[in-house]
Amino acid sequence: MGFDNLHGAIPKVEIHNTVKAYKEKAGRYRLQGVRCEDCGTLWFPRRFVCPKCQSQHLAPYLCMETGKVVTSWVDTMGFPAIGYEDIDTRVVAMITLDDGITVIAEIADEHLEVPKDTPVEMIIRAQKRDDTGNLTYGYKFKVCQ
Repeated sequence: MGFDNLHGAIPKVEIHNTVKAYKEKAGRYRLQGVRCEDCGTLWFPRRFVCPKCQSQHLAPYLCMETGKVVTSWVDTMGFPAIGYEDIDTRVVAMITLDDGITVIAEIADEHLEVPKDTPVEMIIRAQKRDDTGNLTYGYKFKVCQ
């Protein structure tokens, strides 16, 4: 005996588990890249072939979550991009992590500009809304005190 409504079977509702998603989504919730086992070069995001030596012997590597700002800028977007309707402006920065990997990410704090060499650390925050209206989470950086 199943549960039915007038339109057929009721679909199973999946509960979004943030902890499970954090562990499984290597590129969204964790800074997980790869290390080439032949030349030792670190890459983020993950690749399947090393761009430096063309090796396919790559092992998962968990990147450092702290670093320093190389440069930052204010992104006004200028148009209501899908999912970002709630955001007027945001601060984006190029960040060199403590292990040498460079990433571009949003700064979560309310700053107009982040000076060069400012220490930052990775945090998980809401980024935008998906097409169903649910919040999508991902990594951002905050200024260390």
